[in-house]
Amino acid sequence: MTTHDPEPSSRRIKGRTIVISLLIFGLVMSGSLYVFQAINTYPFAETQQALAQKFPKSRPRVEGGRLKGKEINPLTFRVTLAVDFNPNENQSRIDALADQVLLVAREHLNLDAYEVAELHFYQPIPEQQILMRDLEIDLADWQKQH
Repeated sequence: MTTHDPEPSSRRIKGRTIVISLLIFGLVMSGSLYVFQAINTYPFAETQQALAQKFPKSRPRVEGGRLKGKEINPLTFRVTLAVDFNPNENQSRIDALADQVLLVAREHLNLDAYEVAELHFYQPIPEQQILMRDLEIDLADWQKQH
């Protein structure tokens, strides 16, 4: 009785090849994430830089658009800003800061393209819970007042 079993393949992938492949894969994925982030934030880069100059140490983050897959949501302009005070304690200071943020944004963006502004102010306290305050402002009403 003869069988014609194939010989085991002697092809082996070397460990060095696997390690190099994983490094290349990691670099490609990191680069892809960087490009994706750069493309999504490019329209807001000038505004983000202006806010960083106006409010040092605020680490501004500026985004805009509609939530993906939800056409019923309004076009939203979003700003996240670090503050050096408790954002939940002083309403007048938060209102003044919100106006300043939107005035700077209006200089660098066409706010008419957005319906709502979401402003997120936070105070990062080392080794404690972050204090956060969120405002939602109707931009049409705000622009009538300013």
